Amino acid sequence: MKLRLLICLLLLLFSAGCTRDVSVFESTIYTLGDDMINVDCSDEVNRNRKNHTDEGYHCEVLVTEATSLKESGGETIKLEELKNGDLIRITLKKPLNISKNNRSFAAKEIVLLHQ
Repeated sequence: MKLRLLICLLLLLFSAGCTRDVSVFESTIYTLGDDMINVDCSDEVNRNRKNHTDEGYHCEVLVTEATSLKESGGETIKLEELKNGDLIRITLKKPLNISKNNRSFAAKEIVLLHQ
């Protein structure tokens, strides 16, 4: 009985360690919309894949009323102040496994790092 419990516990720990949820990442802005920012998320998509190609992936970052927009100094900015090519740090609303089929998510905070 104890052996079965130990094996189940080890399998559970192993499977939890295989997924790497992302909570924060940095990227460059490709396009901006009214409530959405399209960014490069190739590194995040490919982080859990062993045999990946150099194929690039874009992600849609949803900007809601609850999303905090700041510059690196901490001052509040507006979405309209961001532009294509800006480097930003995105904190997701909740950690998730960004993958080839899961590339749209809401942002908790967006920080402008470099224009």
